[in-house]
Amino acid sequence: MIELWTPRVGVEAACRAFGVSPRTWRHRRQDTDGRLPARPSRAKPAGELVLPGWRIDDGERDRIRGVLCCEEFCDLAPAQIYASLLDAGTYLCSERTMYRILAEANLIGERRRGHARRSHAIPRLVATGPNQVWSWDISRLRGPAVRVWFYLYMVLDIYSRKIVGWTVDHVESDKVAKHLIARICARENISADQLILHADRGAQMRSNTIAELLEDLGITRSFSRPRTSDDNPYSEAAFKTVKYRPDYPARFESIHDARTWMRSFVAWYNHDHYHSALGYLHPADVHAGATAPIIEARQAVLDAAYTAHPERFRNKTPVAAGPPGEAWINKPDIHTKT
Repeated sequence: MIELWTPRVGVEAACRAFGVSPRTWRHRRQDTDGRLPARPSRAKPAGELVLPGWRIDDGERDRIRGVLCCEEFCDLAPAQIYASLLDAGTYLCSERTMYRILAEANLIGERRRGHARRSHAIPRLVATGPNQVWSWDISRLRGPAVRVWFYLYMVLDIYSRKIVGWTVDHVESDKVAKHLIARICARENISADQLILHADRGAQMRSNTIAELLEDLGITRSFSRPRTSDDNPYSEAAFKTVKYRPDYPARFESIHDARTWMRSFVAWYNHDHYHSALGYLHPADVHAGATAPIIEARQAVLDAAYTAHPERFRNKTPVAAGPPGEAWINKPDIHTKT
């Protein structure tokens, strides 16, 4: 009988071959052989809730919260309350615990008003013609040196996309805006209860100076929601068009240069620019209601082209585009309940 000799393989090599830690193998072997010492169970007895010795019970926490929110301390930070109580010979808990107890009730902020937050409704504005809804904003233009700015004020009609008024000034001021808006309203013959003026929530837009002017003119104010640039898309898009023009300079050497450049830009934008949202009509023509002859002339050209080569249009008569029937800020989704 021939005995086959098999070489022994050490624990380290075997564990390495099977991808097992030697320590894990020894632990499991001890557990199988019953040599692993028993460990005390950490499971808590059923139905018994044992609080740590340092944990303040719920009743005491309610009492501390009542002290922190009382009339005497509701306007003070926990650090000041802690010091005041110590001077009065009272210790409730640590300063850090005061913060924890307030955080549990969402009272870390302003405790007097119960940490209430004001909700802002989504602005929904629609214009079916010119001079129904205007959008305005202020943007900075780079001056001749670092941290030197000029301020561009621009008012835009959201239906016609026409820039109905603008100015460039050294300062960002509600007084400058008031003078500009009053001048535009006089030129456009805006009557009471005709116009809605939409803006973001900048300090100049919400100032009492502008509010009083609009009240005198019978103009309704509308504001974007905080930190929501999409609520003022027309002004944002117009400023982007300004600053992406090929001849827009890196810096303006003087306010006179800025005004000269803007004067040329506004003339081009209103009278020469084919606006895609208007069926490639000029904003000034849409604002003046002078688009019918232009659309008729374009339609005549398209009809002649269709007559000559109908196959190129898949036998479908082309139609000259016109301005949209309405322009919206935050048009509601008909499939979504608001």
